[in-house]
Formats: sequence, C-alpha cells, structure tokens
Amino acid sequence: MLIAALHFLAGTLGSLLIFVIGVRISGAKGFSAPFGVVFVGVACAALAHFVSQWATPAILLLYAISVFGEAIRDRST
Repeated sequence: MLIAALHFLAGTLGSLLIFVIGVRISGAKGFSAPFGVVFVGVACAALAHFVSQWATPAILLLYAISVFGEAIRDRST
C-alpha cells in the first residue's frame, strides 16, 4: 500500500508541475485549480499497484506531451 501512496503523490505532484509549466508556456494570465492532476495521481497509483511501477513515468510522459503540445498550439494562435 505504501508503493501506491508514493506513486499517487509522485503522479499528483508531477502532473501539477507539468500543468503549471504548460500554463506558463502558453502565456495564460490565470487559471483555476485543475482536477486532472488528482485523476493522474489516482491512475498512477492504481497502475503502479496492479500493472508495473514503470506506469507512473509513462503516464507522466504522456501527460507532458499532451500539455506541452496544447500549450505550444495555444501560444501560436
């Protein structure tokens, strides 16, 4: 259970950091607290517990690609 808690914490904090960097890149002046970071944390904990501990870095990588792609697209418009 400790492994799942650590992966939840790592997934939540990692996705929050990715989200904040993505918002800064996009140039947004303000934003509301994202619920998606909690969802990413739960997904990281569940997949780390049931599938593999390598699921957390994979999920964070996919989330980063998504957020940074959207930020770059928003910045170009």
